Amino acid sequence: MRIGVLADTHVPDMFPALPTRVLELFSGVDIILHAGDVSDLGVLQQLEPIAQTFAVCGDRDSAQVRHYLQEKQRLTFGGRAVGLVHGHRAWEGGALRQMAYRLNRARRAATLWGYVLRQFNDVDVIVFGHSHAPYMKMHGGALLFNPGSLLPRFGRVGSVGLLEINATSIKARIVAI
Repeated sequence: MRIGVLADTHVPDMFPALPTRVLELFSGVDIILHAGDVSDLGVLQQLEPIAQTFAVCGDRDSAQVRHYLQEKQRLTFGGRAVGLVHGHRAWEGGALRQMAYRLNRARRAATLWGYVLRQFNDVDVIVFGHSHAPYMKMHGGALLFNPGSLLPRFGRVGSVGLLEINATSIKARIVAI
């Protein structure tokens, strides 16, 4: 099963529309996962004709999007359990804690990974967003997978992800757009 993965599209707030390249990369996928900060439901309406689309809300989503989407989902594809969450709640806490996270990039990343791992028990993959930074690494028995963002930021180009999942393997890759 081929799965297109994206997060932090911020359309139309920060990016006018989904790039044509994204639509081309996702042509032929079986499923699309969006890990939040959709911003507008029109993004999901644009993805749905390509493949069945599952999405969660993020911290920058409109009230309409937050009303329509859940904060996390547990899904099963190809006999494998997949968690889908944005990850923005990892930063919640007192002002001192938030300031420490903003000042220490490594601590921010570790906090985000710890948060998303605590959201799901017994999954094979956790798809998340929020940081705009592509990430793909095994943590325990779960692959943490962040496709990055469409937005080029912090010296990185925009990116999406592709997952290939079946009963015996999971393959993941980040694709620059």
